[in-house]
Amino acid sequence: MQRFAFALIAFLCASTSTAGVSEPRTDANDQLYYHSHIFAYSETSSIKQIVVDDMEGPYFDGGEHSFTHNVWELGVTRAGWKLAYLIRYDYSLDYNPDTAALVYSDKNDLSIEKNRIYDVDMQLIHTRTNGLKVGYDWQVTERFNFQLDATYLETSRLLEGKVTGQFEVANDDYMGQLDLDYVYSKDELLERAVENPNGRGYAIDIAWDWQINSRYRLAGKWTDLFSKITFNKAPFTTAAASTDRINFDDEGKIDVKPVLSGREGFRKHYLRFPRQMNLGAYYQFQPEIELTAGWYRYGTIDFASLGLTYASPQDIALHSRFDFKSDALTLGLITPLLNVAITSDRLVFKKARTFGLDLAFRVRF
Repeated sequence: MQRFAFALIAFLCASTSTAGVSEPRTDANDQLYYHSHIFAYSETSSIKQIVVDDMEGPYFDGGEHSFTHNVWELGVTRAGWKLAYLIRYDYSLDYNPDTAALVYSDKNDLSIEKNRIYDVDMQLIHTRTNGLKVGYDWQVTERFNFQLDATYLETSRLLEGKVTGQFEVANDDYMGQLDLDYVYSKDELLERAVENPNGRGYAIDIAWDWQINSRYRLAGKWTDLFSKITFNKAPFTTAAASTDRINFDDEGKIDVKPVLSGREGFRKHYLRFPRQMNLGAYYQFQPEIELTAGWYRYGTIDFASLGLTYASPQDIALHSRFDFKSDALTLGLITPLLNVAITSDRLVFKKARTFGLDLAFRVRF
C-alpha cells in the first residue's frame, strides 16, 4: 500500500501552469476558430522528472501542489453566439510536504529519516472529458462586454480520491497505516476489471471586459465557476493498509509488505473541477504600449504577474508577462487572425516546473 501511494502520487504529479493567450474575441462577423491551452505547474520537481522519469532525478523542493489544465476547442461564432466541440485533460493533486518527501525518497532509493512521524495526506482528480460548448457574447454597453459559456461534458477517464495516514519511524521499528478511498475507470491498486463508468455533466464559465476609459481597462474570467459531473455507478475501492511486515537494510531503506483490507463496489459519485479565476488590469501607457497586472487562481493557489504589450502599426503585437510565484516568463505574438504564446520558468525544458503553450486562430467567412 505504501508503494501504491507513492506510485499514485508520481502518476498524478503532472504539473501545470496558467494563461498565455486570450481566446479569440467574438464579433459580428461569422468565423471559424480554434483555441488550445496547455498549462502545467509543479512545486515539487521538474515536469519531466515527474511525468517522464517517474519522480526519479536530482530535483526536489517538497511543495504541496501540482496541477495541469489542458483544453483543445474548435468552434464557430455568429452574431455573438458560439458553438464548439472541446476536449479536456485535467490533473489536480494536493499533498503535504511529508507525502512529497516519502514519494521522492522511495522513487530515488534514498534512506528515510528516522525518529520522526510522517503524516500522509493526498487528494487527487484526474479526468479526460469531451463535450459541446454553447456560449453568448453580450455587448451590454459600448464599454462593457459579458460572456457566458455552458459546456455539456462526458468523461472518458476518471480517477478521484484521497490517501491519508501516518508513519512513525524509529531506529529499529516502523509503524503506520494508510487509508485510501477512490473512484476510477481503471483500478491502479488491485487491478480490478471494470467497465469505464459513464459520467455526464456540465461546466459554466463567465467572462467580462470593461473599458473604463481610453487608458484603463479591467477584465476577468471564471473557468469552471460551476461544474458537476455525475456518475450513477462509479467503481470504488476503500482500503486500509497497516505496516505489519517491515524490513530495514543496512542503509536504513525500508521494504514494506503491508497487510491490506478493504472493499470494492459501485456508488453514485459527483465530480467537481477546481475553480479558476483570471483577473487583469490594463493601462494604455502609450498608443503602442499597454501595461498589465494580472492575478490567476487555481483552486486555492494564487499567481500574480506583470506584463507589457507592444502593438505595431501593422496590427501585430508582442506580449510578455512575468509571474512572481512560478518565476515563469510568457512571450506571445498577437495578430488579427493568430495568437501564440509560450510560458516557462526555465530555458532548459527538462528543468522546467512551469510550462504553458497557447495557440488561437480564427478564419472569417
